[in-house]
Amino acid sequence: MKIKNLLSTIGLLAMLAAFTGCKSPNLEPGGAYNPSPATLAPEQALYVTDAAYHLAYDAVDQVLLFEMNNRAQLQAVSPKIKTALDGIRPTAADIDHRWAMARAAYKASPTAANLTVIQKILAEIQRLVPVVQAQLTIK
Repeated sequence: MKIKNLLSTIGLLAMLAAFTGCKSPNLEPGGAYNPSPATLAPEQALYVTDAAYHLAYDAVDQVLLFEMNNRAQLQAVSPKIKTALDGIRPTAADIDHRWAMARAAYKASPTAANLTVIQKILAEIQRLVPVVQAQLTIK
């Protein structure tokens, strides 16, 4: 039952994040994604990829944290859960490390090529979300 509650909470948070926010598509001047000098363009693409990445990474991280904190109870339900999620942990850490490096490269040189690298890494973490969540689904 705790597992269903966790997944429901994650789903609710995702929906809230998707349907709430600014009333304007413009970024606030002087913010992290819209630097103050008028010569610099707002980084809408970076903002969107950052938001999507953090949403997906948090979903993966919460499942991994839940499993770690409830390992004994989950082992009683299915010993395969620990093995499967322990196999996924290095992948999630690798994706997060590559994301940080790619984001830094984009910030240093905001080119289409660097944005494409970020978007590919974003796609990797997004593909990991259902894989991780499926491990906690009781069949």
